[in-house]
Amino acid sequence: MNALVAGAGNPQVRAGVVRLLATLPTIAVTDTETNGQPTLTLAAGAAEMPADYQKALVINANTGIPIELVGGARGGTPDVTITYQVSRVALSDIQAGKF
Repeated sequence: MNALVAGAGNPQVRAGVVRLLATLPTIAVTDTETNGQPTLTLAAGAAEMPADYQKALVINANTGIPIELVGGARGGTPDVTITYQVSRVALSDIQAGKF
C-alpha cells in the first residue's frame, strides 16, 4: 500500500501494485462508490496485518489513484483515516513556491 501511495502519480506503479495485491489471497476487493465516483475498496486480511488490526484502501476504479486509507482495531471504529489528493504541478510552479 505504501508503494501505491508513493507512486500514485505514475499509472505503471498503480497498475503494478494493484496486480501484486491481487495475488494475496486474503485481500478482499469490493466494488464501492465514493463521492459519486466508482471505487474499489481493498481490505487487508489478518495474514497481512498485525493481530486485531484492519486496514482498507479505497482507490478510483478507473484510474487506480488512492482516495482514502482507513485503519483501526478489527471490528471497531477506525482510528486512522487518510484522504489522498493526487495532482500534477509544473516545475516553474514549484520554483515559485506554488504547490
